[in-house]
Amino acid sequence: MNGKNSGSCHDHNKTYSIIVNGRPREVTEHHLTYLQVVQLAYPSETPAERVVFTVTYSNQHGRDGSLVEGQKVTIKNGTIFNVNKTDRS
Repeated sequence: MNGKNSGSCHDHNKTYSIIVNGRPREVTEHHLTYLQVVQLAYPSETPAERVVFTVTYSNQHGRDGSLVEGQKVTIKNGTIFNVNKTDRS
């Protein structure tokens, strides 16, 4: 247990433990964009006209919601992301 508050804006070495599609991930950014979350879930794919990703998140210490392209969310340890891929064929 460390007694230090790690919420400082100057703490560049902080690592956040999150869950993306049921898999644990470690990230160093305090904010994640829609595209970053999609890349964590589907590393070899990007959103396109025919491929749409739906991103939702839940955080036991914050707000729940969804992300669309161009948005970002502040994360905390334990934030859970669900990313669903839909192919419009």
